[in-house]
Amino acid sequence: MTRTATGTNPTQTRLLVVDDNEDNRYTLIMRLQIEGYEDVTTAEDGEQALELIRQHEFDLILLDVMMPKVDGYQVLSQLKADHRLHDLPVIMISALNEINSVVRCIELGADDYLPKPFNPILLKARVGASLEKKRLRKEIRTHLARIEEELASARQLQLGMVPSRFPEPSAQWPFEIFAVMEPAREVGGDLYDFFEIDNDTLCFVVGDVSGKGVSSALFMARAKNVIRLLARLLRSPNGSQAAPADIVAAVNRELAQDNAGMMFMTLFFGLLNIATGEVRFTNAGHNPPYFFSDGSVTAVTACKGRALGVREDSTYQSGVLQLSPGDALYLYTDGVTETTNRNDELFAEARLEEVLRTATSRHPVDLIKAVTSAVQSFADGAPQSDDITALAIRRARLASD
Repeated sequence: MTRTATGTNPTQTRLLVVDDNEDNRYTLIMRLQIEGYEDVTTAEDGEQALELIRQHEFDLILLDVMMPKVDGYQVLSQLKADHRLHDLPVIMISALNEINSVVRCIELGADDYLPKPFNPILLKARVGASLEKKRLRKEIRTHLARIEEELASARQLQLGMVPSRFPEPSAQWPFEIFAVMEPAREVGGDLYDFFEIDNDTLCFVVGDVSGKGVSSALFMARAKNVIRLLARLLRSPNGSQAAPADIVAAVNRELAQDNAGMMFMTLFFGLLNIATGEVRFTNAGHNPPYFFSDGSVTAVTACKGRALGVREDSTYQSGVLQLSPGDALYLYTDGVTETTNRNDELFAEARLEEVLRTATSRHPVDLIKAVTSAVQSFADGAPQSDDITALAIRRARLASD
């Protein structure tokens, strides 16, 4: 089997030669056949060429610039305007004194040019190179399509790792909770989670892994599993439930081990007593959440320690706050405050606090929707640069309160 130097098989290649000069067409066909290109179709002008291109598939077009009816410029413009034909390689044919016309064609999207009279060595090289570029473009498109398909599956898998069903408040469960997670790419490193440790305690977390993309998503998955495992199993020396600071310190030790990629994660970790509304918490380098109580909104800045995964010996502190009926907590990642608009301005904490203060309802769904709407309006179509995650929890007012 005859192959060119680039690996393209001439016998399986379909070419179209477009030139109003019969001698030029004959010469090109002869030269191409010598190189093994047997399937060569010809057109006498641009109009005939466009009709042939609509009816048949070609691997390469050799296109004369100056022709009657429809010239090379017009043919090229129509090809590049057609999404289906946009990547069809075109080599312009021109006389040496038409070099300015060739430059214009290259600007319109032609791949190369071939001067008259035809040099056999140059013809072989430029046809082979153009076909090789076409093959490589096809391989790249196929590869990208496969990656996009795999990332779309990974996105669905990751979104399935965080809770999507939110319990309704009841006498036994007097709380409302809601959360959202929107990766900046197909997959991301943000995390939210909530789960019962026992009948009396709900664990809730919001975290943010350094970086974005697949590596952050894998670290996030590892962190989620470690948090759930240690929160449920770790006990204090007297057998009672371990303090948040101790749980997070143990999580940190696990994440810091074998961390060759030097990934790290910020985390707000809370343990909610379902019966009393008491929240014990610790903060591993994360954005302070906001506490709604008695008509005020305050940032919970206490007990902030080092991010997870940085040093195995990091220690943390536990804090306590009380959720009375009607009180709420809003947790978020810095993708909210670091959202930028078209002028590269940050949404920032001040705008977030203004939205939270003016929110007409403290129900978790309404709080998160209010912030999301404000962030989207502020961004005004600017691309999302970081993962955005938020979780809100509120102690409901029941009839007995």
